[in-house]
Amino acid sequence: MRVCDVVLNSVWFDPRVRKQIKEYINNGFDVCCVGLKCRRYNEENVKKIPCPVKLADYGEKYAGKLNSVFKKLKRLKITNQKVTQAIIEFHPDVIHANDLDALIPAYKAAKKLKCRIIYDSHEINTENYTSRKQRLWYFFLRMKEKSLCRKVDKMVCVSNAAAEYFMNEYGIDKPMVVTHGALRDEIIEKSGEKNPGFEILNHGQFYAGRGYDIMIEAAALLKDYPDIHMALRGFGVLEEQLKSRAQKLGLDNVIFYPGVKIEELIPEASRSMVGLAITVPICLNFKLSVSNKLFEYAAAGLPVIMSDIPEHRYLNDKYHFGIILKENTPEELKNAAVKLYEDKEFYKICQENAQRLSREINWENEFSKLTSFILSGNACQRLM
Repeated sequence: MRVCDVVLNSVWFDPRVRKQIKEYINNGFDVCCVGLKCRRYNEENVKKIPCPVKLADYGEKYAGKLNSVFKKLKRLKITNQKVTQAIIEFHPDVIHANDLDALIPAYKAAKKLKCRIIYDSHEINTENYTSRKQRLWYFFLRMKEKSLCRKVDKMVCVSNAAAEYFMNEYGIDKPMVVTHGALRDEIIEKSGEKNPGFEILNHGQFYAGRGYDIMIEAAALLKDYPDIHMALRGFGVLEEQLKSRAQKLGLDNVIFYPGVKIEELIPEASRSMVGLAITVPICLNFKLSVSNKLFEYAAAGLPVIMSDIPEHRYLNDKYHFGIILKENTPEELKNAAVKLYEDKEFYKICQENAQRLSREINWENEFSKLTSFILSGNACQRLM
């Protein structure tokens, strides 16, 4: 069976799509991929994709930031036409469209080919267009998504919270949840050497709303616990600001680690004692999401301190692998850190449960739900 994976970037920059391609191949599917030759295009990275790849190119005239609405619409039209044509040339049996921008041209191709189509929504796409200037576009896309998600063979999303949202908002069957867990071979069953002290780690890009600022302020409250360290691994726009704040407070219990390659992320995390996954629900997308780093910490065998958003609470109620913060404040983070540091039995239980979570919610287990659905023949073609 031939599957065409579609995403409107240069493919390499979407780890979920790369995992999809790999798992389709592992399950015996004949896989091809259609993407977009965007500004981040890198020929060497595209060559690493283990299947035929075709990248649509809208040309230099429409590249970069466009101020003209006409040019933006023209670029969108050219992109959709070229993506649709590229899919048709591969002649797949199943199209896997990642996010709404890919679904629109993918649906046109599926209708022409009379093949099955999967809609994989990585986020609430319409929430990216809620500013006053974009309101008309927001309503158009919302109407379009509501129509198309009723016609696809299966809708997929990344969290139970998002699945409930789509079901209630669009009046559709609950989408299949395929959580972006770690790969099985990334799971560390027995950790090795630990970094000095009781290290609480937050890794990723240093952006607002991800708890890095809260860590600095919490570190200042932990001076009576010199063994507890706050560790930040990564880079981003807040890096200098965070370092300056830690220096101003005279903190010697804050550590800044440089970023590492993706394949080193979980092994390096296993050297810490606790993972921190804070998502401030500043918008609907953040509220209904689930932190990928949560699964990375679990794969590293770490208990997790996490923010109180629906999917975090759902997972912790099921697996009991950490602590949900009542509020995203330095005081609450300090209390959670001390609890895990002092209560050795509680820490051990959380650690064991984190390992159980990673064994059950890994990428192979999650994606098998979708491949089983495709192979079962239960998918019904509803293209009109």
